[in-house]
Amino acid sequence: MELKESQHTILIVDDVPENVELLKYLLLQEGFKTYTAYSAEEARLVLLNTSIDTLLLDVNMPNQDGFSFCRELRTMDQFKLLPILFITSIDREVGFQEAMKNGGDDFINKPFNKRELVAKIHSVIRLKDLQDELYQQKSKYEKELQTARRVQDQLIPEKSFIWNGIKAQTLFHPYLQIGGDFVDTWIEEKKLHIVIADCSGHGPSAALIGAMFKMQLFNLVANMGLKERVSHLRKNMELVLPEDYAITFCYAIIDQDLNLSYINGGHPAPIISMDGETKLLKGMSPMIMGINMITNDEVQSVSLKKGSKFFMYTDGASEAMNAKMEYITEDGMREIFHESVRSGEDILPTVQTKILEFCGTSTPSDDMAMVCIQL
Repeated sequence: MELKESQHTILIVDDVPENVELLKYLLLQEGFKTYTAYSAEEARLVLLNTSIDTLLLDVNMPNQDGFSFCRELRTMDQFKLLPILFITSIDREVGFQEAMKNGGDDFINKPFNKRELVAKIHSVIRLKDLQDELYQQKSKYEKELQTARRVQDQLIPEKSFIWNGIKAQTLFHPYLQIGGDFVDTWIEEKKLHIVIADCSGHGPSAALIGAMFKMQLFNLVANMGLKERVSHLRKNMELVLPEDYAITFCYAIIDQDLNLSYINGGHPAPIISMDGETKLLKGMSPMIMGINMITNDEVQSVSLKKGSKFFMYTDGASEAMNAKMEYITEDGMREIFHESVRSGEDILPTVQTKILEFCGTSTPSDDMAMVCIQL
């Protein structure tokens, strides 16, 4: 008889040599490569040193029975998805329930029907092949995300510098390995420019839109005023932004006389700490959306003083949630910033720590970007 060819491996575990030899013979005829063990201890050694596609496991064995061995394997990451078929003489109804309860994938009664046995093995192997393929794709995707994160770190580096006695500092923490938030601050024409933005969604698509936002931002002409800059950004981003995406943003400029001007496009309100008071700054313009619409961007102005502090963040912070399903909210962020300023510690790391303390055991479910300007 010509043997069928297969790359799949099966480990047969049974303390009765005759049972092992019978199963080995039948499976060889089907083209499977077989390994054998006569106890859980022997099976453990084979599994740790050999790639196995399916485990055929007897229940009644010396020292350790099949059910407890199956439970043990399911606690180990490399065997959580290993197909395990129990072959036993235990009553079918009781045996099936016990097999499922202890982590098995299926149950076959002795004496078994060869066709049933082979069919069930092929069935679980097909599922394993699909799982392996998905795992390989996931691993490849994660490697690509890691590469993308390194690129994004270059596009959106965290900054900390001092200009004209003013300290500027940014923080960027994506929810996934890459995210759709953007934050930057730089000096241009003897003025401090601060921009923060948040593209809807997470992951690669949002990150690409964030990269396009930066490209448009740094294509602006130096002598443009704030309103003209925002109009240029809005027009060019609306041309490429899909209809189901939106970008909130806040663009602020501080001149050498400490005059702050800003346009807030649907973003959480900036926060200012001055003269011992911490408050939200008013004024709201439309966000950027993938549709052509008439907008009227309003420039807001505030005269700052030495010792005051200016803070902006993305809604991943204000919408962070605790175990009670409570959000921080914008007022909560104002309080967190106020406490962080009063602490005398480095402000942005302190703000981030307080956000995580609020969340407790919950994990923030959105990207977070922040910028703090200390005059």
